[in-house]
Amino acid sequence: METDSLPRPNGETPRPVAPPPTEWRALSRLRERVVAAAREIERLRSDNAALARRVAELQAGLGDDAPALALPDMGDPEALRARVQGFIDAIDEVLAAPAAEGAAEEGA
Repeated sequence: METDSLPRPNGETPRPVAPPPTEWRALSRLRERVVAAAREIERLRSDNAALARRVAELQAGLGDDAPALALPDMGDPEALRARVQGFIDAIDEVLAAPAAEGAAEEGA
């Protein structure tokens, strides 16, 4: 907050000067955004902790002799995305094949 810098004849300390109403509104909106961002960060931290617990549970359930999950180099997100999409497409084809064969046999 700014202070009134005019000299005081009686030696008083200058009083703070309130910002204009438009600045108060802007500050109020900024405060609301900061509070909302802080809440979102807290929610994300909570979600992250829950996911970390779930991963730990899954890893504990696998045991020591289970195959390890290995991801390719994460250097190029687009290459990783394309590779994952390739796996998804391959799985979709496998899942679609038995349904198509079963439908053909039922029609015969």
